Amino acid sequence: MSAFNTYSLLTVHLDAIASNYRYLRGLVSPSICASVLKADSYGLGIEAIAPLLYNEGCRHFFVAYTNEAVALKSALSSVERNSHIYVLNGPYLKGWQSYYHHNQFIPVLNDLEAVQEWQSYGKEIVEKMATVLHFDTGMKRLAIQFEDFSKLLQSKPDHLDIRLIMSHLSCADEKTNPANLEQLSEVNSIKKQHPNLPISLASSGGIFLNPDYYFDMVRPGMALYGYNSVPEDANKLMPCVELEAMILQIQDVKTNEYVGYNRTFQTKSPSKLATLAIGYADGVPWAICNQGGYVLIKDKKAPIVGRGSMDLISVDITDIPNVSVGDWANLLGNEITLDHWAKAAKSSNYELLLKLGKRLRKIYATQKQQRGLESVSC
Repeated sequence: MSAFNTYSLLTVHLDAIASNYRYLRGLVSPSICASVLKADSYGLGIEAIAPLLYNEGCRHFFVAYTNEAVALKSALSSVERNSHIYVLNGPYLKGWQSYYHHNQFIPVLNDLEAVQEWQSYGKEIVEKMATVLHFDTGMKRLAIQFEDFSKLLQSKPDHLDIRLIMSHLSCADEKTNPANLEQLSEVNSIKKQHPNLPISLASSGGIFLNPDYYFDMVRPGMALYGYNSVPEDANKLMPCVELEAMILQIQDVKTNEYVGYNRTFQTKSPSKLATLAIGYADGVPWAICNQGGYVLIKDKKAPIVGRGSMDLISVDITDIPNVSVGDWANLLGNEITLDHWAKAAKSSNYELLLKLGKRLRKIYATQKQQRGLESVSC
């Protein structure tokens, strides 16, 4: 029995991801355009996406944790030559130094203790250790405090091969927020003191501020997949996901009948309802159900009615002719985007993309296959 939901389908359009990378690379040139592939490439599948980006010319990849670095190295094994894998949130495990050195993972060091451990290991094996140093300019999250960082660089640490120094913008999705300029100023002060050290500041949102934020490398994540925290700046990006679900049942419902849990929706006239094989366990947010959200069936809008269930949602197909069990509804793609969902759910497109869970059957645009009931194998 397959673990995924055989009656719903997430299509990942690889050509869109490739196009987005080329666009971002051209936009920031001559700065390096890296790729952030943490959380299994934002839930879309690192095995397919990492080699694609490598073949588009990307050589710098960021992940969050050590296990993700292992998965990325495996995904790149068939194409990998001279690529660089950076681990953002660590490492925090016993004996990490020899493990990272053996696998050629480059740690992003976020505290002075980790810096000292990495240096000590370099001294032990008489080698300069490749590293990225992460310093805080206002995020107050995971990074070396600015004052400590300045002192660290002034000490000219032995046995460190500093490949990059980086910081992270806290308000890049708010173009006029003064915090952006404050953080930029602090990064520029480090650049003035250490002009030969490569710098990275901008992730997806920062790329759309202005070129002052590019420095030597940018780190797009969400933008690779066609989305951005500032939707009006993402119009040249191509959303890469399409979400569809099959109609399992159609029923005629009388006037004043209730639909779904807690009776939150009541029909106002005789209606025809379709039940779709998808729910919040598959990443469909509650907030788009019964609140003006809709799906497309035969290119026509079918309002979502009633509260969404874990595995099912109901839609009104009264005004759509010739709909049958086994037809497919489009929930994302075409005119419905994650930004529509995010607005309705008062959430972020980042969170919603990551919630398109592992239960969804996932295929890639170059592998698209027949989706009808006859193709399902259980």
